[in-house]
Amino acid sequence: MAKAEMNWYSGMLFFSKTTSGHDLILDASENVGGKDAGSRPKELILFSLMGCTGMDVISLLRKMRVIDNLELFKLEVEYETAQEHPKVFTKIHLKYIFKFNNEPPKDKVEKAVNLSQERYCAVSAMLRQVVPDFKHEIVYI
Repeated sequence: MAKAEMNWYSGMLFFSKTTSGHDLILDASENVGGKDAGSRPKELILFSLMGCTGMDVISLLRKMRVIDNLELFKLEVEYETAQEHPKVFTKIHLKYIFKFNNEPPKDKVEKAVNLSQERYCAVSAMLRQVVPDFKHEIVYI
């Protein structure tokens, strides 16, 4: 079984050396006792989602040999949370935004995104089970 560890430093500040060896600092805003010195735990879930599926898509597009024509790839997420505690995510709308140097290979992009969402991205799979309104879309600019 794998193990992760996090240590409290002071106030609302927590520090961890991740299992891959990188520093992770979490903190809260000053109005709840923090110093705003690190990321919030819940926002990291959204960044984990974008990182997980984004890495999948890049890897798949590389294997499909269309990465050389990719000029820009970014992800955006719009979300809503419950009004009452626990303020869980109730809506996640994930946008995959692409710009290619020439005609976009839409069939390959769609295949890569769908493979990530349906098969590879564990973060998406977990969130889909608990977020009632979880959607994604592909946008070309």
